[in-house]
Amino acid sequence: RRIQKLKALAESEEANGNEHAAESAARIAAKLMLAHAIAQVEVDCPIDDDPMIRHRTRTGQQKVWRRTLFHAVARANNCTTSYTPGSDLVYFYGTHSDIEIAEYLAVYLASEVQRAADRHIRATRRRYGYTPSGERNSFCRSAVDALWHRLEAMRREAVEEAREEHGEAAVGTALVVLKNKLARANDFAAGFGLGKGRSSSYSHNSAGAAAGNRMNINKGLGGASAKGITG
Repeated sequence: RRIQKLKALAESEEANGNEHAAESAARIAAKLMLAHAIAQVEVDCPIDDDPMIRHRTRTGQQKVWRRTLFHAVARANNCTTSYTPGSDLVYFYGTHSDIEIAEYLAVYLASEVQRAADRHIRATRRRYGYTPSGERNSFCRSAVDALWHRLEAMRREAVEEAREEHGEAAVGTALVVLKNKLARANDFAAGFGLGKGRSSSYSHNSAGAAAGNRMNINKGLGGASAKGITG
Protein backbone atom coordinates (compact mmCIF):
# COMPACT_ATOMS: atom_id res chain seq x y z
CA ARG A 1 0.00 0.00 0.00
CA ARG A 2 1.21 3.51 -0.83
CA ILE A 3 0.69 4.79 2.72
CA GLN A 4 3.11 2.15 3.99
CA LYS A 5 5.61 2.97 1.27
CA LEU A 6 5.27 6.66 2.12
CA LYS A 7 6.06 6.02 5.77
CA ALA A 8 8.98 3.73 4.94
CA LEU A 9 10.58 6.26 2.59
CA ALA A 10 10.19 9.16 5.01
CA GLU A 11 11.54 7.15 7.96
CA SER A 12 14.52 6.18 5.80
CA GLU A 13 15.20 9.87 5.13
CA GLU A 14 15.10 10.64 8.86
CA ALA A 15 17.43 7.71 9.59
CA ASN A 16 19.88 9.22 7.09
CA GLY A 17 19.81 12.53 8.93
CA ASN A 18 17.71 14.48 6.45
CA GLU A 19 15.81 17.04 8.55
CA HIS A 20 14.92 19.32 5.66
CA ALA A 21 11.70 19.58 3.72
CA ALA A 22 13.51 18.39 0.57
CA GLU A 23 12.13 14.90 1.21
CA SER A 24 9.12 15.82 3.27
CA ALA A 25 6.13 13.57 3.56
CA ALA A 26 4.13 15.73 1.17
CA ARG A 27 6.90 15.73 -1.42
CA ILE A 28 7.28 11.95 -1.19
CA ALA A 29 3.50 11.60 -1.52
CA ALA A 30 3.56 13.74 -4.67
CA LYS A 31 6.30 11.56 -6.15
CA LEU A 32 4.48 8.34 -5.32
CA MET A 33 1.23 9.65 -6.77
CA LEU A 34 2.92 10.60 -10.04
CA ALA A 35 4.91 7.34 -10.17
CA HIS A 36 1.67 5.38 -9.73
CA ALA A 37 0.07 7.28 -12.62
CA ILE A 38 3.12 6.70 -14.84
CA ALA A 39 3.00 2.98 -14.01
CA GLN A 40 -0.67 2.92 -15.04
CA VAL A 41 0.25 4.54 -18.35
CA GLU A 42 3.11 2.11 -18.97
CA VAL A 43 0.96 -0.99 -18.41
CA ASP A 44 -2.16 0.56 -19.93
CA CYS A 45 -4.11 -0.02 -16.71
CA PRO A 46 -7.57 1.63 -16.74
CA ILE A 47 -7.89 4.08 -13.85
CA ASP A 48 -11.56 3.11 -13.40
CA ASP A 49 -10.36 -0.10 -11.71
CA ASP A 50 -9.74 2.07 -8.59
CA PRO A 51 -13.28 2.96 -7.41
CA MET A 52 -14.33 6.21 -5.76
CA ILE A 53 -15.38 6.22 -2.12
CA ARG A 54 -16.73 8.70 0.42
CA HIS A 55 -14.90 8.77 3.76
CA ARG A 56 -16.03 10.63 6.87
CA THR A 57 -13.51 12.02 9.32
CA ARG A 58 -13.17 14.87 11.82
CA THR A 59 -10.86 17.87 11.69
CA GLY A 60 -10.59 18.00 15.49
CA GLN A 61 -12.16 21.44 15.91
CA GLN A 62 -14.87 23.43 14.17
CA LYS A 63 -12.46 25.91 12.56
CA VAL A 64 -12.35 27.31 9.02
CA TRP A 65 -8.58 26.93 8.82
CA ARG A 66 -8.80 23.23 9.62
CA ARG A 67 -11.30 22.37 6.90
CA THR A 68 -9.36 24.62 4.47
CA LEU A 69 -6.22 22.64 5.28
CA PHE A 70 -7.97 19.30 4.79
CA HIS A 71 -9.27 20.51 1.44
CA ALA A 72 -5.83 21.72 0.32
CA VAL A 73 -4.21 18.39 1.18
CA ALA A 74 -7.08 16.52 -0.49
CA ARG A 75 -6.66 18.49 -3.72
CA ALA A 76 -2.92 17.82 -3.70
CA ASN A 77 -3.77 14.10 -3.62
CA ASN A 78 -6.49 14.08 -6.31
CA CYS A 79 -9.39 14.11 -3.82
CA THR A 80 -11.93 16.70 -2.81
CA THR A 81 -13.81 17.39 0.42
CA SER A 82 -17.06 18.68 1.82
CA TYR A 83 -17.97 19.66 5.37
CA THR A 84 -20.98 19.65 7.65
CA PRO A 85 -21.82 23.20 8.87
CA GLY A 86 -21.85 23.54 12.63
CA SER A 87 -19.55 20.57 13.25
CA ASP A 88 -16.00 19.37 12.63
CA LEU A 89 -17.16 16.65 10.22
CA VAL A 90 -15.36 16.52 6.87
CA TYR A 91 -15.92 14.09 4.01
CA PHE A 92 -13.20 12.99 1.59
CA TYR A 93 -14.12 11.92 -1.96
CA GLY A 94 -11.59 9.98 -4.01
CA THR A 95 -9.91 6.61 -4.24
CA HIS A 96 -9.07 4.65 -1.10
CA SER A 97 -5.29 5.01 -1.44
CA ASP A 98 -5.43 8.75 -2.21
CA ILE A 99 -7.77 9.45 0.71
CA GLU A 100 -5.62 7.43 3.09
CA ILE A 101 -2.54 9.53 2.31
CA ALA A 102 -4.49 12.81 2.27
CA GLU A 103 -6.08 12.21 5.67
CA TYR A 104 -2.78 11.09 7.15
CA LEU A 105 -1.02 14.28 6.04
CA ALA A 106 -3.95 16.56 6.92
CA VAL A 107 -4.24 15.29 10.50
CA TYR A 108 -0.51 15.74 11.07
CA LEU A 109 -0.34 19.22 9.51
CA ALA A 110 -3.34 20.39 11.54
CA SER A 111 -1.53 19.43 14.75
CA GLU A 112 1.60 21.25 13.57
CA VAL A 113 -0.34 24.43 12.77
CA GLN A 114 -2.06 24.23 16.17
CA ARG A 115 1.27 23.89 18.00
CA ALA A 116 2.80 26.77 16.04
CA ALA A 117 -0.21 28.96 16.85
CA ASP A 118 0.03 28.13 20.56
CA ARG A 119 3.70 29.17 20.57
CA HIS A 120 2.89 32.37 18.70
CA ILE A 121 0.08 33.34 21.08
CA ARG A 122 2.30 32.74 24.14
CA ALA A 123 5.07 34.86 22.61
CA THR A 124 2.61 37.64 21.72
CA ARG A 125 1.23 37.77 25.25
CA ARG A 126 4.72 37.92 26.75
CA ARG A 127 5.71 40.73 24.43
CA TYR A 128 2.57 42.90 24.50
CA GLY A 129 0.70 41.70 27.56
CA TYR A 130 -2.38 40.79 25.53
CA THR A 131 -3.47 38.99 22.34
CA PRO A 132 -5.08 41.08 19.57
CA SER A 133 -8.58 40.03 18.55
CA GLY A 134 -8.51 37.45 15.78
CA GLU A 135 -4.76 36.88 16.08
CA ARG A 136 -4.97 33.09 16.37
CA ASN A 137 -7.37 32.79 13.44
CA SER A 138 -5.30 34.99 11.14
CA PHE A 139 -2.11 33.15 12.16
CA CYS A 140 -3.60 29.72 11.41
CA ARG A 141 -5.22 30.71 8.14
CA SER A 142 -2.03 32.39 6.92
CA ALA A 143 -0.05 29.27 7.85
CA VAL A 144 -2.52 27.10 5.91
CA ASP A 145 -2.28 29.40 2.89
CA ALA A 146 1.51 29.05 2.93
CA LEU A 147 1.21 25.28 3.22
CA TRP A 148 -1.22 25.20 0.28
CA HIS A 149 1.36 26.96 -1.91
CA ARG A 150 4.08 24.60 -0.69
CA LEU A 151 1.99 21.56 -1.62
CA GLU A 152 1.46 22.95 -5.11
CA ALA A 153 5.20 23.69 -5.45
CA MET A 154 6.08 20.15 -4.34
CA ARG A 155 3.75 18.71 -6.95
CA ARG A 156 5.36 20.84 -9.69
CA GLU A 157 8.82 19.75 -8.58
CA ALA A 158 7.79 16.10 -8.64
CA VAL A 159 6.60 16.59 -12.23
CA GLU A 160 9.91 18.14 -13.30
CA GLU A 161 11.91 15.33 -11.70
CA ALA A 162 9.69 12.72 -13.36
CA ARG A 163 10.18 14.37 -16.75
CA GLU A 164 13.94 13.91 -16.42
CA GLU A 165 13.53 10.24 -15.51
CA HIS A 166 10.62 9.10 -17.68
CA GLY A 167 10.43 11.65 -20.48
CA GLU A 168 7.87 14.22 -21.53
CA ALA A 169 5.44 11.82 -23.23
CA ALA A 170 4.98 9.45 -20.27
CA VAL A 171 4.68 12.28 -17.75
CA GLY A 172 2.30 14.24 -19.96
CA THR A 173 -0.03 11.26 -20.22
CA ALA A 174 0.27 10.59 -16.48
CA LEU A 175 -0.76 14.19 -15.73
CA VAL A 176 -3.88 13.67 -17.85
CA VAL A 177 -4.60 10.53 -15.81
CA LEU A 178 -4.29 12.52 -12.57
CA LYS A 179 -6.41 15.38 -13.90
CA ASN A 180 -9.11 12.91 -14.88
CA LYS A 181 -8.86 11.29 -11.45
CA LEU A 182 -9.55 14.62 -9.72
CA ALA A 183 -12.41 15.28 -12.13
CA ARG A 184 -13.86 11.87 -11.23
CA ALA A 185 -13.60 12.73 -7.54
CA ASN A 186 -15.39 16.04 -8.11
CA ASP A 187 -18.14 14.35 -10.15
CA PHE A 188 -18.50 11.67 -7.49
CA ALA A 189 -18.83 14.30 -4.74
CA ALA A 190 -21.40 16.24 -6.81
CA GLY A 191 -23.57 13.15 -6.80
CA PHE A 192 -24.22 13.71 -3.09
CA GLY A 193 -26.03 16.99 -3.78
CA LEU A 194 -23.58 19.21 -1.91
CA GLY A 195 -24.23 22.89 -1.29
CA LYS A 196 -21.74 25.69 -1.82
CA GLY A 197 -19.48 26.65 1.08
CA ARG A 198 -19.28 30.19 2.37
CA SER A 199 -16.03 32.14 2.25
CA SER A 200 -14.85 34.36 5.09
CA SER A 201 -12.18 37.03 5.17
CA TYR A 202 -9.14 37.25 7.42
CA SER A 203 -6.10 39.48 7.82
CA HIS A 204 -2.78 38.21 6.51
CA ASN A 205 -0.44 37.30 9.36
CA SER A 206 3.26 37.34 8.45
CA ALA A 207 4.19 35.17 11.45
CA GLY A 208 1.64 32.55 10.41
CA ALA A 209 2.86 32.56 6.81
CA ALA A 210 6.46 32.18 7.99
CA ALA A 211 5.45 29.26 10.23
CA GLY A 212 3.71 27.53 7.33
CA ASN A 213 6.78 27.95 5.15
CA ARG A 214 9.10 26.62 7.87
CA MET A 215 7.00 23.62 8.83
CA ASN A 216 8.84 20.31 8.40
CA ILE A 217 6.21 17.91 7.14
CA ASN A 218 8.52 14.91 7.40
CA LYS A 219 8.31 14.54 11.18
CA GLY A 220 4.70 13.37 11.17
CA LEU A 221 5.43 10.05 9.62
CA GLY A 222 6.76 8.38 12.73
CA GLY A 223 3.38 8.36 14.45
CA ALA A 224 0.23 6.35 14.07
CA SER A 225 -1.37 6.01 10.67
CA ALA A 226 -4.73 7.42 9.74
CA LYS A 227 -7.82 5.66 10.97
CA GLY A 228 -9.21 2.78 8.95
CA ILE A 229 -11.01 3.84 5.82
CA THR A 230 -14.00 2.09 4.32
CA GLY A 231 -16.22 3.01 1.43
